[in-house]
This record gives sequence, structure tokens and C-alpha cells, in this order.
Amino acid sequence: MNFKSCVVVPEYALIGNEILKNVAITVNENGKITEIAPFSENAVVGNEVIKLANEVLVPGFVNAHSHAFHRHLRGRSEIGGKTAETFWKWRDNMYGLVDGVTKEKLYEYCHQTFLEMLSAGITTVGEFHYVHHSVNGRFDLDSAVIEAAQDVGIRLALIQTLYERAGFDNGPIHPVQKNFISSYDEFIENMDKLTKQVTQPTVSLAVAAHSARGVSLESIQKLFKYSEQKNMAFHIHLEEQPKEIDDCLSILKLNKTPSDLLLEQLNLGKTFTSVHSTYTTPSNIGKFAERGCNLCICPLTEGYLGDGFPYLLPNLPICFGTDCNNRICFLEEMRWACYTQQMKFNSRSVVGLSASKLLEAATVGGARSLCLEEKVGKIEVGMQFDVVSFDLTSPTLKNCQKTDELIDSIVFGCGNREIKRVVVNGYQNSSIKYSS
Repeated sequence: MNFKSCVVVPEYALIGNEILKNVAITVNENGKITEIAPFSENAVVGNEVIKLANEVLVPGFVNAHSHAFHRHLRGRSEIGGKTAETFWKWRDNMYGLVDGVTKEKLYEYCHQTFLEMLSAGITTVGEFHYVHHSVNGRFDLDSAVIEAAQDVGIRLALIQTLYERAGFDNGPIHPVQKNFISSYDEFIENMDKLTKQVTQPTVSLAVAAHSARGVSLESIQKLFKYSEQKNMAFHIHLEEQPKEIDDCLSILKLNKTPSDLLLEQLNLGKTFTSVHSTYTTPSNIGKFAERGCNLCICPLTEGYLGDGFPYLLPNLPICFGTDCNNRICFLEEMRWACYTQQMKFNSRSVVGLSASKLLEAATVGGARSLCLEEKVGKIEVGMQFDVVSFDLTSPTLKNCQKTDELIDSIVFGCGNREIKRVVVNGYQNSSIKYSS
């Protein structure tokens, strides 16, 4: 279904921080919102009017951190068994998915995962992509991710990820890591090529250092400067596991953790996103907040892998990621983020994680993390028409239609089955059938 060059009139829509009834949202031929006004039959001239009765529109969810291929480990959690003792054993199983991977296979992995994301209300995905090379060539797998996203119709921020080594000690690599590893210069050469090649309106680029163990501090510094020069977002896995901190301290012998080093060596700000920071000290979390850095948390994955949960602050910009994609439900990510903090502190008011703040993190926060805040994350003039609607006739939302209760009902009560439609850039993928 195409909403371009149309006036869309939902029963309710989240405009700014307020639920409004019967607003007319004008979408131009490029999928951009050009006007929002109270609906009047007489005021609409020329454009087709599409009324969405019994639907409430909110901005599409922005998934700031994904590894699409991980989804295909679903069913092999080994949770509760002797082989599921650590994150590192799970990682070995994950590596098996990309042993000998081809472009066709990676496309298949991404296509299936992106379709599932779209059906869950995710309109933008930040794909933290480090599986670059197949047996057939260098960086030949990057295009598979872009093609899959384009074919599904999801907005893609391709987070091209540098991976240099197996660990702080520069020890021998795992055989599968040959699909990931490149030198800094080779990586930048490929980035410059990609920058010229990527012209699609729903594809953007960002960069990441895989981790402090996977990339040298010197290369992290150079890559961060590159991101500043190119006005790109910069992401990094940081202190998800105690082993990363322990290895950094014992091998580098600088008496500094990875987050200590980044805070000391980089001019961090709003384009920087730390992914996880599960074991980052409260002091360093505070320093990230002071500098306006983003923290991407992935509660379902962090629970699935037994990582833990990070220290949060009221002034720390957060966003969410589906990470390993074993369960793709962004509303659950929001709830888990809130509930784990409440359980940790035995309180129902932790860092102000209300329904509105959680939804803001899932939309505006994700867009900020990917440097897309001028395109997506809000329903307002100048933004692209990327939205998700919820079915007001569903049993879950029945009798929950007071405007001051709708967002709370959606965030803390709904799942994927209450989703009625998902629109990206003014277009709804008609191949996805929603349960409602």
C-alpha cells in the first residue's frame, strides 16, 4: 500500500509528545511529511485521503543494534544445559553460521530477519555488520545486506564494522574470523567505495569498531576521527563481559579499562554509541552522559546470554537493539529495560523509565544513535513517513483508549500481534500479513 502523495487520517496519532485525534498528515511523493493539521473534508484538495479507522499511529521503531544472521541460531539456545555456561560457548555456535558463508546465504539470513523486524514495527535497522568476506572475495558480502533491506523495504543504517584481531594479545584467530578481519587501510578503502555506491534514499552508512579486544586503540582513534570527518555515527561493543575488562587490564597493563581508554583518548559526543556497557562503572556511565553519548542496550539478548544489565542515569540518552534477534519484539525490549532496572533497585521509579520515555528511546533515541534524527523518529513536518500503527479493536487495547492512557497501554501491554500496519518512507510492504 502506497501512502505517498496522500493525506493520511488516523483515528489517533502521536504528534510530538501528545496523542491527537483525527489529524491529517500530508505525505509527498518522496514519502516525506509536509503538513500536519486538524482534519477537515473541505480542506483537502487534490490528494487522496486515506482514513485509518481504529488505528493509533506512532513513529516507527528504530533498532540501533542488530546482527541479522544471529537469528538463525533460534532453537539452539542450550539454556539450562551444561554447554550453555558462558557467552563464549554461545559465540562458538554463532560462528558456525558463517563458516563458509556465501553472498546468497547471507542475503537469505538478512532477508528473513528484516522481514520479521518489519512485522514487529521496526522501520529502521542499524545492522552492525562485520561478516564482510566470503570465500569468493573481499568485502563481497556487504552488498547482500543492502540488497536484503531494499527488497524487504526496511530503512537500513549499514554500520560497517572494523575487526582487526582475535584479542588484546593479538593471538591466533578463530578460523571463521577470517571472514571478518581486515586492516584499517583496507577497511577505509572499502568504506570510501561504499560511500560513492550507496545512493538509495533508505540506506545510510555508519562505522563501528567491533570492540576494544577486536580493534587496536590506535585504529579506534583513527576510525573515530574518520567518522567525525564524514559526519557518521560511531558504534562499539563495550564491556559486555567481565573478560574484556580483565584482559584489557592484564594484557595492556595500563591500569585502565576499555571505557577508561575511550574516554581518555576520544572526543566523545552525541555521535558515539556504546553498545551494552553492561559492566561499565557508574562513574564512566556518568561521563558518557555528561558528554552526550548514547548507550544502546539490548535487554532481550543480554538476558538470553546471561550478560546482566547496565547502570543507567536520567540524563543518559539510551536506545535499543535486537542484537542476536532470537526474539524480535521491540515492545519487549522496552519493557525489559524498565523491569530489570526496577528489580535491580526494588523500585517502580528508576531513572524515569515511563512508557513515554521508553517509546522515545525506541524512536528518537535510536535515530539519534544512527545520526538519522533529521529523517526519522518522530511524526512531524520534514520527517519521513515511517510509522507503526496499533489496532484499537484488539482485545489488548479494548477499553484503553483514553488519550492519556494509550501509550502506557501500548508499551506495557501490547506485543507484535496488536500491530496493524508498518510503513517505511510512505510505503507499506503488502506481503506482510498482520494477525489483526
